[in-house]
Amino acid sequence: MQKAIDEARKVITAGKTGVVALLVKQGKVIAQGHNRYAETGDLTAHGEMAVLRSAASQLNELSVEERKQITLYVTLEPCLMCFAAISFVGLKRVVYSALAEDANEEEMIARGLTAETLNPLLTRGSLDLVPGVLREDGRDILARMGKLHAQ
Repeated sequence: MQKAIDEARKVITAGKTGVVALLVKQGKVIAQGHNRYAETGDLTAHGEMAVLRSAASQLNELSVEERKQITLYVTLEPCLMCFAAISFVGLKRVVYSALAEDANEEEMIARGLTAETLNPLLTRGSLDLVPGVLREDGRDILARMGKLHAQ
């Protein structure tokens, strides 16, 4: 998670949106992505989607069981769209820093649809969720992006 946080800070310093996602297999980063909607105008270009797209050919070469061994690290709790994509790809473990409640709830598609509430509803089986890792660092990234929800 620390690597994702560090990369997010670099991305923000470069004037980009600082939600960073990493795919890690056996302790090694195999792909990295960050939100690109500010650069592209594509509102679906979230960090999770970017990393899944960049690793698509690698993931397609893996068996279902091998994909289950990959962990996604992301600096912000995945939204509904990203959460579904993670499930479709066949990943089983997601570690995230800032929680949805830390983000600006006005930009959320549906309030209350957090990773934890969606998890038991997945048709491909629940994911192993590890929320709030280095949460204060994740909140700092949101604050730098101007996305920290006023509490």
